Amino acid sequence: MIERLIEQLLKELGEDARREGLEKTPERVAKALTYLTSGYAKNVKEILNDAMFVENYDEMVIVKDIDFFSLCVPSKQVVNAVRGAKPARLVKIGDRLWTLERGYLKETVVTQVTSHKTREIVEVTTTGSGGFKVTPDHPMMTESGWVEAQHLEPGMKVEWINSKSLCRKPYQPQPGYALGYVVGAVAADGSIQEGRRIALVVRDRSFAEKYRAMLTEAFPGCASEIEAVSVPSGFLRREIPMFRVRTVSRAIGEKLCRWLGVSENGSRSKTASFQFPRVVTSSRDMMQGFLDGYCDGDGYVTYKAGAGRAIISSNRKFLSALAEYLQTPLAKTGTDCARVYVSSRWDQPGWFGKHGFRQQSEFYVPVDGAYATVTNVRRLPKAFKPHTVYSIKCEPYPSFLIAGHLAHNCEHHLIPFFGKAHVAYMPHQRIVGLSKIPRLVEMFSRRLQVQERLTTQIANTLNEVLQPRGVAVVMEAIHLCMLMRGVEKQNSKAVTSAMLGAFRDRPETRAEFMELIKSGRGLQL
Repeated sequence: MIERLIEQLLKELGEDARREGLEKTPERVAKALTYLTSGYAKNVKEILNDAMFVENYDEMVIVKDIDFFSLCVPSKQVVNAVRGAKPARLVKIGDRLWTLERGYLKETVVTQVTSHKTREIVEVTTTGSGGFKVTPDHPMMTESGWVEAQHLEPGMKVEWINSKSLCRKPYQPQPGYALGYVVGAVAADGSIQEGRRIALVVRDRSFAEKYRAMLTEAFPGCASEIEAVSVPSGFLRREIPMFRVRTVSRAIGEKLCRWLGVSENGSRSKTASFQFPRVVTSSRDMMQGFLDGYCDGDGYVTYKAGAGRAIISSNRKFLSALAEYLQTPLAKTGTDCARVYVSSRWDQPGWFGKHGFRQQSEFYVPVDGAYATVTNVRRLPKAFKPHTVYSIKCEPYPSFLIAGHLAHNCEHHLIPFFGKAHVAYMPHQRIVGLSKIPRLVEMFSRRLQVQERLTTQIANTLNEVLQPRGVAVVMEAIHLCMLMRGVEKQNSKAVTSAMLGAFRDRPETRAEFMELIKSGRGLQL
């Protein structure tokens, strides 16, 4: 099976797996991968249990410079949890995080958390939630796909969601007449502030009552009240009694803004900025609702009763699109305004040679995500004290949000890392054959690994089996993925450590171990 998969991989790369020189490659790679992951076939009992002895020796036992070779590499950082922003150091297995899946807000569950030290940090600033800090190779989702943070440039757009949206109630719009009416009424007489405060202020109470009923039907569970308010009139120079229907919901406001093509920041001009929402053409009922909602707000009856209505507006872009759809001339009414006639028979095909209702869009719900523009990318000076960064693995969606920006753990590249391991323990009645410790390192390293996990697995296993007074493991490795891709630093080394028992509790014991593994090697820690 591995041979067949390698052969298929060669084909995907554009190679002929049958040509001379590659004919035996699938077989060779299969054997190599089987060998390099042979640690899965071994267990601790086979290696350690038959080689333990009772011995009254309580000084430090060190096995230095154990060569190891493994596959893979990790990644890092910080998240938006379902119950609020959470520092990465507090994220636990089982926690629920927010993510964006094809633009829609979803929950994903943490299945694994690891950490390591680094001095390399990149600060990315966007027009979304300001700045955030990640490791240079942390993948961020852009318009053109995943890009490492260090390769982001000003002007690039990264997928983002307003963090304030994460606690909203997810009202699901129901397509049909009611939703079309709400879109039309908001376009005609409504306003949307900050993408979440939707208000309709009108003089006709029956219009306000119908709008409120349509809003409840279009977004089930949405509650709103009709308020009596007074609005100052500059023309009449007095207060005018009006009726207001106000709803505060980012889930509703963002969808209306995106259907109407207006900004979610600040207030929206009801007369000059919105576009003809093509989504209303997804059904005859929805288009009829849109026309009724808009005409109830900004239309007036023309000609004989029931023949049709007319709309006057300074928003020529909207009126031109509507007139084109209705196959109706756009009439001028003044310097800044234009008029469109809406016949009561607009939907009937063949009437005066018109096409009638014509579907121009499938119904869709606007995605929750948007794009924020990168304004600056800055590699921070190397810190004197290393940062602790976290790698968080999630399912069923592997991505998560950092300050509202869509990020991804660095994938396992199946690229080697190799180096030296230094293992020490302080016995408590039991010791183990010295040759078994390199075998233990080999068992765990010949798996798909990350250096952090490899270090702790060796330390924890020795601690569980020998029950010593302390265990210390230091691993120094060169990661080919750092040399070949990403940061491409040819002299980079990763050093990880795990200290248990006396090595963690007694600084002098830990210092002695570190001095002993450095002596004669010039190991830089």
